[in-house]
Amino acid sequence: MLIYEALPRSILLDLKPVDSGKGFMHESVSSYIVRLAYAHNVTARDFMHHFLNPSIGQNRMCSNFFVRNGFSMLNGYRTKAEIYTHALSVFTDQPGLRVLSMQPWQSLLDSMGKGLFHDSKKWCQFCLQDWWEKGHPLYEPLIWSLKCLEHCPIHECKLQTICHKCGAKQYQVQRVLPLGFCPECGSFLGRRDHNSRDKQPLALKEQYLLDLVSSRHIVQENDELLLKLRTGIQQVMSCLNISSTIKLEKLIQFSKATISQWCSDAERGTKPTLSTLLNFCVAINVSPSDLIFSHHRIKPVAGTAILDGRKRFDNSDKYSWVKQQLIQTINCQTSIISINEMARQLKVGKSYIRYHFPDISEELVAKNNQLRKTKRENDYKRKYELVKSICQKLMSEEIFPSHTRVEEALKEQKSDLGYDEFTRIRRSVMRDI
Repeated sequence: MLIYEALPRSILLDLKPVDSGKGFMHESVSSYIVRLAYAHNVTARDFMHHFLNPSIGQNRMCSNFFVRNGFSMLNGYRTKAEIYTHALSVFTDQPGLRVLSMQPWQSLLDSMGKGLFHDSKKWCQFCLQDWWEKGHPLYEPLIWSLKCLEHCPIHECKLQTICHKCGAKQYQVQRVLPLGFCPECGSFLGRRDHNSRDKQPLALKEQYLLDLVSSRHIVQENDELLLKLRTGIQQVMSCLNISSTIKLEKLIQFSKATISQWCSDAERGTKPTLSTLLNFCVAINVSPSDLIFSHHRIKPVAGTAILDGRKRFDNSDKYSWVKQQLIQTINCQTSIISINEMARQLKVGKSYIRYHFPDISEELVAKNNQLRKTKRENDYKRKYELVKSICQKLMSEEIFPSHTRVEEALKEQKSDLGYDEFTRIRRSVMRDI
């Protein structure tokens, strides 16, 4: 037997992922790709463009891959992430790279991965500094990319979003420089000084996120986690002596029909987002690992759910507060504001505004239409005066203001007039003068 048959070689270096042993500080796929590229003395951009993408049949490189799509395409659980992690496992002969992403939770969370990742890179400057001083590899844990985490679980400090030297936001995935360095100014993103007064203990939601990530090795391949979640919810209702999910939603003031849809076998049934699932766990004071895997340990304590993007109200003052804000906005309105935008500002649903305040909604729509009409009239007047002044200037120079000459003058002034609109206005001007 040849030595190559006994010890087969991998196509790429069999680089091992970094794991601090904490259970939740394991490396992400986006970090692993950058380290793997530098292990072969190439940048991540060249590695992706010239090797990895062609290998998986994706010759075209997405322009936003490094800037804003990298986390979802590498660290997520959709099809593209599966393709990348499988290819990396084959090329490096490193099995189990899927646990470096959110793929173990694919059967549990919503299919689109809504609100899963931060829009840009976040990091702990003290972790990077510690690893640098100790000579450990610089890497980016998966939890740093998750939107539900805002603080470092090791140093209890807020994760950084901009370079402390140049103030630039960081790409999601490094393109040229190694991990831990700013792509704009090249500065090291780690820092040494740590003010103890800046320490902030992790919120319960963040603690539950770490609990969920730490239990990734419990997940078996093709495990139906949504069914286990439903069983856990049934256990919660049994402990609280509740007979239906509707009553559970009312008890913890959760979003209407949300838990019911999680437990529904109908086509309209949905899976939870990561943030919504953690909000539910906080509301019942049960960790995600117990809710999914250890049903015998479930001992719920019902509380009030804190929902994302919605203002918390007491039923007694919600109606009057929203009405007061709507009336005040309409009275002071000087620019167009849609009902959707109004709902976002007040942090209520647009259907709530339309249902409870139909007269105010109609007044808001009418005022928006009036503002649009005024804006169109002002724009037309401005453009009319502009064309008129050009025509009069040409005529004063004894030059006929033909279509071509007026159009050339408008181009010099960089006017925003379109061809059809300009033709109509010039015809009106020539008729008036």
